[in-house]
Amino acid sequence: MKIRDVMTPDAVAAHPETTLMAAAEMMRLLNVGSLPVVEGERVVGILTDRDIVVRGLALGFNPRTASVADVMTRNVQTCSVDEDVEDVAHQMRELQVRRLLVVDERERLIGIVSLGDLAMEMEDQRLAGRVLEGISEPSSSMTH
Repeated sequence: MKIRDVMTPDAVAAHPETTLMAAAEMMRLLNVGSLPVVEGERVVGILTDRDIVVRGLALGFNPRTASVADVMTRNVQTCSVDEDVEDVAHQMRELQVRRLLVVDERERLIGIVSLGDLAMEMEDQRLAGRVLEGISEPSSSMTH
């Protein structure tokens, strides 16, 4: 099975100049915890609710004036619509991420795929469990 079969197409995206307040409102209305960030047609980052709180509010940014570009995650992980579901699941485990943006060969946003999307479609439910377990493990770069 390919990612195109399980992804959420037509993901709503924010733009780098969108204010944090407007992006948070988009998340609320869509009932999502992250938004792809696109400039023109190309993916340039992802904004999570955690980015807004930890990189934005906790550092004193004004959500009415600060932009998505101020706090978004720029090193965004992506996959292709033609990749196999199990390969992407392994990639998510290695990267310890719960979602990947789906892009075409020109880095244009096609959709988004979440761990939940994959788990529902994976034939080997034990593999899905191992992927979740790997994502939930603390990163080796985390310190206490």
